[in-house]
Amino acid sequence: MADAYRPLPHHPLNQPVIVMTPPEGHSAAVSEQSPAITAMTDLSHIRPLMIDPFASMNDANEKMIAYAVRMLFVAPSGQEMIGIITAADILSEKPVQYMREVNCAPGEVLVRDIMTPVAGLEVLRLDDVERARIGDIIETLRHSGKQHALVVQLGADGRETVCGILSTSQISRLMNARVEVAEVATNFAAIQSALS
Repeated sequence: MADAYRPLPHHPLNQPVIVMTPPEGHSAAVSEQSPAITAMTDLSHIRPLMIDPFASMNDANEKMIAYAVRMLFVAPSGQEMIGIITAADILSEKPVQYMREVNCAPGEVLVRDIMTPVAGLEVLRLDDVERARIGDIIETLRHSGKQHALVVQLGADGRETVCGILSTSQISRLMNARVEVAEVATNFAAIQSALS
């Protein structure tokens, strides 16, 4: 028989209330000099969030909000990843442009319609990340104009496996400082949309 879990008792909060903070001069857990690997979400320990390509854009947005993430892997159930969808995709001109092209309503836009397919992704190699510092990752994200970087490792069979995610939001949390990255238009449609 499995262990029975029990709720812990709640207690009223006595006033005045103080929120614990580190002493003045105390630095964050990591800095730009820290190893980059300390900021990587390791997918061997944390299950990645997936969404079906036929889910609606609204479902993807709601899932991101519910789990407080800004990116989902796109994969048909039980199959290989075919792309990613980010909050930036949903908030960009992509959905509006797609709705104009096919004459549909926002609720009809599917994840597959605005995701970035695998062929359009650039990744970092794990061995490079293991030799880098967080400052290098911040500069990499700024240079690419992306909020996320996927990290891959090469298997014995020669196939690449996504093993980690580096993100500005995770780095910001760990450093206790906001990391700003300006989104960069990376394809002709995005550049054309930015110019109009």
